[in-house]
Amino acid sequence: MSRTVWKDVELYERGLQDFASLTPLERDYFIIKDLDIYYEMEGGFEDYILSGAHTHELMWLKDSLRRIGDIVSAGIITELRSMNESRYSEMGPLCDRYFGRRNQRWLLLERHLESNGITIDESS
Repeated sequence: MSRTVWKDVELYERGLQDFASLTPLERDYFIIKDLDIYYEMEGGFEDYILSGAHTHELMWLKDSLRRIGDIVSAGIITELRSMNESRYSEMGPLCDRYFGRRNQRWLLLERHLESNGITIDESS
């Protein structure tokens, strides 16, 4: 099987510009990375979910997590998406729990991409 190398920074920038233009595997990578970056910058992603501006991405995320085998994180995202402003205070601990699974999630994602002939180049 031939290997394809994706440049992390280029792929992420393309996803920010036009999520829909990414291939399905690129979307899997982008959306998992995007939510992690949002958490790191904001200390949570309650607003990301509640804003309503990322509905398509969040639906894709839930499916991506299932595809890579991270059922626990997919369940957390499903629960978070079912909440509204009145439950905002309950969302923070769930965001923390999701982020706490980051290492496992990235191992599963890398395995998923590698099984599809994809390697990520994280050098700038």
